[in-house]
Amino acid sequence: MTNLLNYENNFLKIESIKSKLIYGDLNFNKNPTLTIAIPTYKRPSLLKEALDSALNQIDYIDYEVIVVDNDSDSDTETEKLIKSYNNPKLLYYKNEENLGLVGNWNRCIELARGKWYSMLHDDDLLAATFLKEALKVLDKNPNISFLKVNNLILDERDLTKKDKLKLKFLEKIKNLRKKLRKLKEVDYIINNPMNGPVGIIMKKENAMSLGGFSEKAYPALDYAFFARYFLKYDTYFYNKNLCYYRISKNESFKQGVMISCAKINYYVIQELINQRFFKKIIFKNYPLYYVLITAKKVKNYLKLNVTEEELSFLKENTHLNFFWFPFYWFIRVVWFLKTCIF
Repeated sequence: MTNLLNYENNFLKIESIKSKLIYGDLNFNKNPTLTIAIPTYKRPSLLKEALDSALNQIDYIDYEVIVVDNDSDSDTETEKLIKSYNNPKLLYYKNEENLGLVGNWNRCIELARGKWYSMLHDDDLLAATFLKEALKVLDKNPNISFLKVNNLILDERDLTKKDKLKLKFLEKIKNLRKKLRKLKEVDYIINNPMNGPVGIIMKKENAMSLGGFSEKAYPALDYAFFARYFLKYDTYFYNKNLCYYRISKNESFKQGVMISCAKINYYVIQELINQRFFKKIIFKNYPLYYVLITAKKVKNYLKLNVTEEELSFLKENTHLNFFWFPFYWFIRVVWFLKTCIF
């Protein structure tokens, strides 16, 4: 699998399927500064929490919240939920047909009317000061067209005491990073700096110009898209906890999904390092290292088996010379220390 970083107009794939406005007034705010878009499909109870967090932002009013429903049926629980609100910021669309996850993400971009665009999964949450804090950073730094804020983990699984302590420790470590930092190529090579699309604000016109999210990169379509964004526009990380990424027993934790994500990361990392001769030498074996440590995490943390079939994309190259493990571990440590200092 190659060319995950090349341009492709993914909006053309869904242009024949329309989305109908079911609830809301387009004339209330014709030109909002920012759009929070929530793609959803048959998860009304989770959607309510996400929607409340989006609508209840404090000290910032110039925004809209759009919910784009992939369920074309009428009179659903989701539709009833939306109609229970009385908030002029809220717009609710239904797709005439199910666009699939990727198609619905792209439809959210198309329907957004704000200059700035932020997507919120229907099971994630925003802190009440998310927009206030993030827009303050963007106002002070007009050169920034993409900002990712740090997120806390909302883990609803039945974890052991040891795993809970480990998560708390990792959160404390992450908070050591510099407050505002321009992301570099090495950030996308060593580790996905986004950790999902929650807490991201970017210019809508840039997202459109990149062709949107690609089905080829599923299930790590967000990582591939943000890497493409980085190659054309600057991306910044703001180290303040302003949103929550929910972990529960969902699609991401089914057998094979995380390894499928690692597979996409494997190819994206390869494409990134192949663009620079020096990085091609230093990081030659890093994509394999990344997959192997991901497989270890899947086994130890998610308690799932990793089969030979899931790793078949590596072909015969499933063993890494012992030298590379301490070498890349050292590079990751140096990289993290640098994110705390520079």
